Amino acid sequence: MSIKDRTPALTRISNSDFQWGNRTFIIGILNVTPDSFSGDGVGADIDAAIARAKQLVMEGADIIDVGGESTRPGAPEVTSGEEITRVVPVIRKLASEIEVPISVDTYKSEVADAAVRAGASMINSVYGLKRDPKLAEVASRLNVPIILTSSQRDNPATDIIKAILADLGSAVSEAESAGIKRENIIVDPGFGFGKTVVQNLELLKRLDEFRCLGKPILLGTSRKSTIGKILGDVPLDQRLFGTVATTVISIMNGADIVRVHDVKENVQAARMTDAVIRCSLMGENQFHKVYLSLGSNLGDRLSNLESAVKLLRERISIARISPVYQTEPVGVTEQPKFLNMVVEVCTVLAPGELLLFLKDIEQQLGRGSAGSEAPRPIDIDILFYDTLVMTNESLVIPHPRLSQRAFVLVPLHNLVPDLVHPVLKKTVREMLSALNNPLGVEFYRCNLPNL
Repeated sequence: MSIKDRTPALTRISNSDFQWGNRTFIIGILNVTPDSFSGDGVGADIDAAIARAKQLVMEGADIIDVGGESTRPGAPEVTSGEEITRVVPVIRKLASEIEVPISVDTYKSEVADAAVRAGASMINSVYGLKRDPKLAEVASRLNVPIILTSSQRDNPATDIIKAILADLGSAVSEAESAGIKRENIIVDPGFGFGKTVVQNLELLKRLDEFRCLGKPILLGTSRKSTIGKILGDVPLDQRLFGTVATTVISIMNGADIVRVHDVKENVQAARMTDAVIRCSLMGENQFHKVYLSLGSNLGDRLSNLESAVKLLRERISIARISPVYQTEPVGVTEQPKFLNMVVEVCTVLAPGELLLFLKDIEQQLGRGSAGSEAPRPIDIDILFYDTLVMTNESLVIPHPRLSQRAFVLVPLHNLVPDLVHPVLKKTVREMLSALNNPLGVEFYRCNLPNL
């Protein structure tokens, strides 16, 4: 059985752990150029650069991205020496005055090397590895994360999604071959960068398709020309609301990081969006993250799974759904095969309340009083409830047979391979690898047809 790795659970950048999936992270843009397209470049004024960076951090930036060469279309290229002169003094001083990680926005290996040695802890390459393949060696040797962006400026594409997937897939393979750790690779489809207005909108709409690369997704739309054109050729200083709209859409479609000029406003948009789709709401009624397994081997199995998900949505928020897998029933013969999937949900329901809700759904879909080994239209189990450990007559959390059930571990692995079992202290990946018999788990379909 082949299990494709999904997005890593976290990436360590400097001294900070970026836990993907829990919330959206914000990169604040700091241009130390005289010719930034957005007009916010601070040039050679180091004090102004430091002040600007500190303001971005106060507004909620998780990373400061320092750039020494404008990437606007038609901007003149600068030498590595000039770029180093611009970014290194700022990065060196910033590293001693702010706590958040610093990224260097460059595609040149010499600049990246100097910047990391000065205090940067991530490389943001707008041309991936195409302009300077030695960049991968620098990221590998210095053990820092790298953002790989897909640009079509040198090779315009007709089928833009196909072109981006091929471009980023090639860049990821090259990076991993150079020794860069899988968790240190972030992908950026490259909003703008040689794409038409229509292609940029398609990219935004289909952003979740880049999940197949198994990497965190960054998107940078801030103040770009597509927004200006959509809004009626408005100037740069009137593109804030358009940018915020793209931030919300990108998060809803799978972005893990957004790179922006206006941090405060985009942080607010991200937090609101996260509260809806990631359940990252703090306070008295904090949401709980729960993983449920759904199975069906009686009647129209796909329809049963779809109906169960729709009923779940009546009282709880669904964050993510795994692909559907098919397997033989465990311990019984002469029964139809099961379809299995895992759903990540967020809820304010207590464990007991949640159990009663799930039992009610099973009854609505015809489960009846069938025993644990009888065919059934739907079976819903609680796998994890935050990191809760509990045992009583009606409910055991985590599920007591989770580590022996490949048909549950396989779809769970698609969502959270590095989730740690609070009792066994093993990740989902480790529990799955420990099983000698995968029980014939086979891929059935990527998504449910009507969800």
